[in-house]
Amino acid sequence: MNATHQYLFDTARAARLGNPPPPAPGTHDLAVLRAARDRRRFARVLAGRPARGGLRTALSRAVLFGAALFGASRSGPSRTALSRTAPSRPAPAPCRRPAD
Repeated sequence: MNATHQYLFDTARAARLGNPPPPAPGTHDLAVLRAARDRRRFARVLAGRPARGGLRTALSRAVLFGAALFGASRSGPSRTALSRTAPSRPAPAPCRRPAD
């Protein structure tokens, strides 16, 4: 049984009992993803890390690690070429809790 079958069963049961029908599958998916993203950002701020840019930083580290691991001749661009393509702006200062 998939989500559509369960939705149809729940809709029929709600109609039989006189209750309002349940929301269709996928109705609140974007809201759940946004809430998960906001919670992750909030946790990063509490830990003293920047709230944004974690994925990009991790991917750039993975690319640099792969270039160092397999050598520049096999992986394509050299490590120095990758460092020049990094963003030139400094990282934002970590958020601190206000003093009481």
